[in-house]
Amino acid sequence: MQHLTPENILISLKKGALAPFYLFYGPEDFWIELTLDSIKKDFISDSIKEFNLETLYGGEVSSQEILNRARLFPFMSPYRLIIIRRTENFSKRDLELFLPYLDSPVESTCIIWVSEKADFRSLFYKRFKELGKAVNFKRLSERQIYGWIQKRARELGLSIDKSASAFLYQMVGSSLRDLFSEILKVSLKYPNYRIGVEEIKELATFSRIFTVFDLVDYVSKKDAPHAIVSLSRLFDTQGRDTKAVLWILGMLARQIRLILKTKSGLKKGGEKRGVMDRLRPLPNFVIEKCIAQERFWQEKELEEALNHIYDADGLIKAGSKGDLVLEGLIFHLCFPLSS
Repeated sequence: MQHLTPENILISLKKGALAPFYLFYGPEDFWIELTLDSIKKDFISDSIKEFNLETLYGGEVSSQEILNRARLFPFMSPYRLIIIRRTENFSKRDLELFLPYLDSPVESTCIIWVSEKADFRSLFYKRFKELGKAVNFKRLSERQIYGWIQKRARELGLSIDKSASAFLYQMVGSSLRDLFSEILKVSLKYPNYRIGVEEIKELATFSRIFTVFDLVDYVSKKDAPHAIVSLSRLFDTQGRDTKAVLWILGMLARQIRLILKTKSGLKKGGEKRGVMDRLRPLPNFVIEKCIAQERFWQEKELEEALNHIYDADGLIKAGSKGDLVLEGLIFHLCFPLSS
């Protein structure tokens, strides 16, 4: 059976129809926490949470103890909720002790196993997949993140248009935790409001966001002197640690891929409108910028630029000084060998 999505769980929650057990797994740990918060809030009444909600940890509580607790009757409630974190800390043998329970669960107890790593070759994880109770919190594509932003905004009483969602993504990046933090700030400033680009700009961290936009624009136009100045400003405001350097590198890679996609579309005889359709759901101002910047590049140069970025990523993750690698990369991008 197919894996469930987090949205499937939220729909079931609204209907009051959670299954007796689930496996939550995947790299988006913040999305897992948001979903667990929704379940804890809506599935068990606040007044009786003390009696009907438990959080247990793999490696600290035995499988048998968890099974014993799962069979307890709820107190003044139709349901109990048990969240088991660090499932990956159980031994293979301990995990297999849960298998008979999965075939005959207690209907009044919902158990959610949370695992950073899910090996679906093992019997325990494989069984969740077979039963259709494995929930994949996977990395979202850029297109999916726009929808995620709009859904989280609606949950906070906001209406946020597509352009504002795209602008927020460009400012903050793909971290769901950081995106949610910014949405929350907007909701506090503009409760029950329709949010556009201007409202997002007002609360933006300009020292970080617009300097990286400047850097990307200068590199896209092969303007090395201004690009190096922008990079220096970024180092001053964001530091030179690996996380900051990789974030900048990711923004550069994204823009080069967009320009390559634009150039490829125009090369195939596509008109401007066709290219714009191809780059949706990016906002018009981003697409227009890509169309203006593609004339600075040959297709081979863009492909070489991506290779340089991937090489830089490898060097930084292998322990090289990220700031020096990034400075060298800027010169490679602005003065490609193919020119």
